[in-house]
Amino acid sequence: MVDNGGFLIDGIPCSTYGVTLAYAPGQPFLPDTRDRTVEIPGRAGRYWFDSDLGPREFSLPCRFQDCATAAALDTLIRAFARVFVHVHGRPRMLSLEFDDSPGLSYMVRYNGQIPFDRAWVGCSEFTLELIAEDPYAYEPEDATTGNLTGNPETLIVTSTGNVETPAKICITNNGSAPIVGFTITTHYEVI
Repeated sequence: MVDNGGFLIDGIPCSTYGVTLAYAPGQPFLPDTRDRTVEIPGRAGRYWFDSDLGPREFSLPCRFQDCATAAALDTLIRAFARVFVHVHGRPRMLSLEFDDSPGLSYMVRYNGQIPFDRAWVGCSEFTLELIAEDPYAYEPEDATTGNLTGNPETLIVTSTGNVETPAKICITNNGSAPIVGFTITTHYEVI
């Protein structure tokens, strides 16, 4: 087996369920695009208006390990299946985080079917199909705190994400004088 890390589902390592990645999953660099185009009679090609990213799909090649009996394997399978479906029998939204990208999580749900090959009791392989309707990975909220002591003064907030994200700004006046005027500037960085 290749040591390629694992993944967390809602913050719980896959190894808790007796699951490990069989090999590094091949994931597309970016999800498919949804293009808005129109073909105009008498004009070559198409006219492109705009595009958006479609959903991001994950195909995780997994295996159950360390099962001494078929009954133990069935117990692991049922426990892992319950993670993806809520009590009403519908797929649940869960966070997916890969060990080699800690802090970045996708909101995913079970998608399609899970073909299961019970090759032998000790190790059974399957492909876990998940989909993120929102194709972006998210980091935990990062707070920048600063003290504005001068008048005027500027506090610069820099985002490390690769998508423009509005800053949430909270101002607290701990002094006795009212805040007369201030400027807050945000910069976005593309990585």
